[in-house]
Amino acid sequence: MSPTGIGGVLLRWLSERNNGKASALREGIRSTAQAHRIALSEYADWDWMRTTSALGFLDLDLRADRWSAAPLVLTHLPHSDGLSLIAGARTAAVNDHLQRAADDWLELLAVPAEPRDGAVPLPDTLLVQYDDPELLPETAKQIGARFVPCAALQLGELLPRTAVGPEAAPPGGAGLSSLERYDIGKQRFVPVDGHREDGLYRWRGADNTRLVRLRQRGVFYATERETGVYLELARHGRNAVRWRAEPPPGRSACGRLFVDRSAPLPPLHQRAAVLCTGLPPIPGNHRETLAFDNVPLVLAEAIAASLLQNLEILPQPAAASAGRGK
Repeated sequence: MSPTGIGGVLLRWLSERNNGKASALREGIRSTAQAHRIALSEYADWDWMRTTSALGFLDLDLRADRWSAAPLVLTHLPHSDGLSLIAGARTAAVNDHLQRAADDWLELLAVPAEPRDGAVPLPDTLLVQYDDPELLPETAKQIGARFVPCAALQLGELLPRTAVGPEAAPPGGAGLSSLERYDIGKQRFVPVDGHREDGLYRWRGADNTRLVRLRQRGVFYATERETGVYLELARHGRNAVRWRAEPPPGRSACGRLFVDRSAPLPPLHQRAAVLCTGLPPIPGNHRETLAFDNVPLVLAEAIAASLLQNLEILPQPAAASAGRGK
């Protein structure tokens, strides 16, 4: 088997299992990759789980240590007439059914994910070409999927305003030896010897799990890493979300969304951005940013507002502007 086929094998496996412990899934991902002699980076297994969740293949709850296979869905891509996306779990039966449909009547396109050093290969993205959008609900029914008009835009309407979780205990005991605080200037966690200042902290708990807490006005609150980072960015008036319109005429309502790699989107926000193409985000130059294509301005604004960010609208590069003027 080629390494690129491992993503499909893992997706089929979790689809057949349907649900389980996230920690067990992580072990299965790493052991499968190692069996195929793929040298993984430190958090490649977690990255695979988060990315496949964003792609709509599985639902992930790391706090509860649970995962579940996502239902099969056919959905529009925003501002992409003629293309729709198949998301959700793919059991062997689903794969066989899709293949038979593709051999007979379905215009099915498989888009392989770009291989990346140290990463677990991702499953192919499946796109459906269509001529008449009115027929998509029937197409979904025939392939055993639920039809959703545009999952990305629907998720954009559901994004909550970023806020801390419930009050939680501060770090203490053995956890103090692994205590780190998010440094807004360095854009990363750095070791500290106490928690006297407000800010975002993390440390290892008694069972070695990573705990993340936000201290506000002297009180600690539970939070997720991604949410906590954006709350810190808002507290310091820092921006990490930008958008640039596409250059072709008539496409200015869609564009590329950029986020700092040090401030990854929370899971629901990332899924909304990813489902604009069905493809994972693109690492930017020097790997300092992540870019999401085909994101409507209205969705970019919803993501930024939810994260307490002021969306920065980037101008077109000079070369692109000159080209359009010819």
